[in-house]
Amino acid sequence: MSARAARAAAVALVVAATVAGPATPATAGSAGYCPDASGVTVVVDFQELGGGTVVRCARGDQATGLAALKNAGFSVTGTLRWGEGFVCRLDGRPSAASEKCVDTPPASAYWSYWHASNGGGWTYSDKGVLNRRPPAGSFEGWAFSTGRGANDAPRPGVAPKRPAPPPPPPASSPRPPAGGGPVAPPPAGTAGPAAPPPVGKPGGPPVAATSPVTTAAPSGTPVASPSGLPTTASGAGTPPPGTPPPSTLEVGPAVTEVAARDDRDDGVPIGTLAGVLLLAALVAGGLVAARRRRAGDPDD
Repeated sequence: MSARAARAAAVALVVAATVAGPATPATAGSAGYCPDASGVTVVVDFQELGGGTVVRCARGDQATGLAALKNAGFSVTGTLRWGEGFVCRLDGRPSAASEKCVDTPPASAYWSYWHASNGGGWTYSDKGVLNRRPPAGSFEGWAFSTGRGANDAPRPGVAPKRPAPPPPPPASSPRPPAGGGPVAPPPAGTAGPAAPPPVGKPGGPPVAATSPVTTAAPSGTPVASPSGLPTTASGAGTPPPGTPPPSTLEVGPAVTEVAARDDRDDGVPIGTLAGVLLLAALVAGGLVAARRRRAGDPDD
């Protein structure tokens, strides 16, 4: 090989190393499944390489499968020949001692590439990592295959299904204040305890149960009293002079003395008219007797 050819080969190796690089630095992702369909969930199953199965979320839209890997937080190492278009290592596995990552890894030890919809099944990808655009809400899967071909390569060990969101916490009922604090008034429109109805006629003003009921009579009209003595409606209950005390009176039926009147409301009572006539007769008789005495008097 000439010196010129040697220099050209060295330049080609430097350019290839620059394209592939030892490992692409990962951007921050979030651990676990994407909570909704706004991102792409990436599953990496290390299989025999050790490290178990890792699930991370690449939030938002992802332009390629390679972008989903990086945005989920995994470090990617490509080959010197093909660059990151052919994934050789994920998070440093397999090691540089077992895989140089100069050319395409052998079919007996490589990373198999899978995809799935949420709740679906894993499907072996027929496109390269730069030629596939994962839909939002889908799953991207990687599983290391040792000693197997494309027909029997192991699928990722995690089912492509987002867990159901946790149910919301039950609404707690308000507790009464400790120590017997004030009780809130009942809501508007709620009837409280009914008050007892007032004593009296329906629709009329309330009358106290102990209030006496009296009936008025014309002033000056004698009415019966509980003791049997006549009294007037004006409230005078004094018995006439000479009347024995109530304890010496004979108990008998109450008598109500009512002055008789004629049919006319404005006429003079008959008893009053008879008294006037009697008084006039007495006066006339007295005058006649006086005249007779004077007539027989010798001095006249």
